[in-house]
Amino acid sequence: MRPNAIQIIKDEHLAISAVLYSLRYLVKNMRKGTAPNFPLLKAILDYIVSYPDRWHHPKEDKFLFAAVKRRTKDGDALIARLEREHQLGYPMVETLKLHLLAFQHGDDGARERFFEAAERYAELEWGHLQTEEEQLLPLAERVLTADDWKDIDAAFEENDNPLFGVKPKEEAEAMYQKILSLAPAPIGFGAQSGT
Repeated sequence: MRPNAIQIIKDEHLAISAVLYSLRYLVKNMRKGTAPNFPLLKAILDYIVSYPDRWHHPKEDKFLFAAVKRRTKDGDALIARLEREHQLGYPMVETLKLHLLAFQHGDDGARERFFEAAERYAELEWGHLQTEEEQLLPLAERVLTADDWKDIDAAFEENDNPLFGVKPKEEAEAMYQKILSLAPAPIGFGAQSGT
């Protein structure tokens, strides 16, 4: 039987990918002249900080990566790279937020700095998610025991456990719905820019 954590991780990756797609879609259209939707851009960055950086990545580091490292040395270089990318993500988003604020205030060059930083971040994250799914998860499935997976499953399932006083998946879903409500079609169901 396949561990629950694998499907949870893939579902979380799918949600993160959708938000990254939205960010890149908006940047592409702004480069073509579409007016910036600052509330939507802020909502996207808030989602990235609140869910992937606060809940998803730390659980991968503490439970999944640690378990694989205990079972084999074959993934050490890969895990070191993935952990480094987790560490890079938060400062990149903080920089993005600063660039967005400067862009919103009309600072010289801030628009292009925001676009470039957003594209770099999205590229890093997409590559990161793909590496985890294509390389790390198959390695984990090969080397981890049923007992290892029990701990990992419990950690990822805990995100929905109200006993811990927080409901990160519920919070993330609310933020995701906010993004959809602010985003115009085809990425959301908000009003088209300029309407």
